[in-house]
Amino acid sequence: MVAFSRIVAGLSVIAASLAAPTDPAEKKVETRDAYNFFLGPDHPLSRRSVTRRSNTNYNQDYTTGGTVNFTPATNGFSLNWNTQQDFVVGVGWNPGSNLPITHSGTFNVASGLGSLGVYGWTTNPLVEYYIMDTNVGISTGGSQKGTVSSDGGTYAIWENTRVNEPSIIGTATFNQYISIRNGARTNGTITVQNHFDAWAAAGLHLGTMNYQVIAVESWSGSGSAQQSVSN
Repeated sequence: MVAFSRIVAGLSVIAASLAAPTDPAEKKVETRDAYNFFLGPDHPLSRRSVTRRSNTNYNQDYTTGGTVNFTPATNGFSLNWNTQQDFVVGVGWNPGSNLPITHSGTFNVASGLGSLGVYGWTTNPLVEYYIMDTNVGISTGGSQKGTVSSDGGTYAIWENTRVNEPSIIGTATFNQYISIRNGARTNGTITVQNHFDAWAAAGLHLGTMNYQVIAVESWSGSGSAQQSVSN
């Protein structure tokens, strides 16, 4: 979510080998190991206030009586929520990488706003980034930097600057890079490198990878999700 700081989602890749000779010059597609990191509603990173929602925090203060039920599994996660507060949960890798991620399953926002996709951070420079396969009711701020075609769709590229806001290193000023798909999907492969390349071409440079997850973020409403995540 733009002007928000969170997220993450699921994947599954199946490779079949054929009994045909292989060209020795043929490139091999590198794959990730199984995910080793999950981002739950009790993560210590404080949330920041934004113009599109009320103040909240990353480790879910449930003073309004809201509920977020997040269950990470061996191959993904399940989730249901009913809260007026903001949260982000998901599973992924720490550190992240430029390798593809495949996710499949359901994502339903019954009320309020929400997103599903890749969410992560880098350091040096400090950047918070999103690759959204689905967004519900999100109105982006900042400035649009172009588009990128990837995985059968077109994503709008946005940049925001957050000043003196909470981050993975404490209160800081940093940029957000966001790719938002035109036409929602809840299943598919996200070719992360395509977005990194398009961002760089637009002058949006990343640093050293920190965590990277397939995430659900939502606020001011209710819904459910179940996602499988793989490389």
